[in-house]
Amino acid sequence: MYSATKRFVANTNCQLDCFDITEEDLYQFGCEFEFYIDKTHDFKKTISNIKNEIYKFSNVDILVNLATLPTEVDKNYCIQIKPDQSLQDSGVEISIPITSLKGVEHYIKNIFPLIEQYGYTNEDTGLHFHISTIKKDGVNFDFYVYMLMCYDKNLLSSWKTRGGYSHNVMDILSGYSKSETRKIKTKHGTIWNLERVASNHIEIKSMGGVDYHRQIGKILSEFHLYADCFDMVYTNREQEYRLKLVDEHKLLIAKIEPKQKEEYIKAIYESGLSETYKI
Repeated sequence: MYSATKRFVANTNCQLDCFDITEEDLYQFGCEFEFYIDKTHDFKKTISNIKNEIYKFSNVDILVNLATLPTEVDKNYCIQIKPDQSLQDSGVEISIPITSLKGVEHYIKNIFPLIEQYGYTNEDTGLHFHISTIKKDGVNFDFYVYMLMCYDKNLLSSWKTRGGYSHNVMDILSGYSKSETRKIKTKHGTIWNLERVASNHIEIKSMGGVDYHRQIGKILSEFHLYADCFDMVYTNREQEYRLKLVDEHKLLIAKIEPKQKEEYIKAIYESGLSETYKI
């Protein structure tokens, strides 16, 4: 099948072996950068310039597709420059290859200046992180506890709500069903700012908005907290703290009205949380 994706072979002079996943690693990470190309620039020429700049600090193939999402089998191990379905015509997304935590830091520090040079971020745009266990078989990550933990550390409400794009996932734990949340939303985009993609994989969509690319300190600090919480849940660290969060939330749910509790139970099942949270 014909692919409109252009592949640019990796820069072999760029040595980034320290960011590769090793046998000792438990986790793997990814990141997606949404932004707009400044309208004063020629769009296609600017994409080419960005690709050339990325080549200097990356050691993987670069996939460029301005019409649709790349479908190459190894796309998750490449840099991708592609359209973003939630943005307007001049909106693009750069996604990095599967990498280590240090690798994510490397790409953030190098891609943010490119956004500043060639584009901008607004209330439509966001920064998405992926965290998953390298091991897949038999992993059933406790997403319910992870949500409570991230909420307790103020990670889910740290950024201004982006015009209805990704709502606080704690809404679901307050009784909103997905259908109700869709009524709250005003634009396209996904529902929750924290989502369980697979039994071993979560996606973080809480960060973003106007000039998010200029807040590197805040972003890196929160990213490390999200990663530490993931490890805390996966390795069963600080069990007393985990049990405290669950007990406090169960007390909260116990106090709500029967009708709201019915909606809450419906929301739990719609979200796929019933596997890890027994009502």
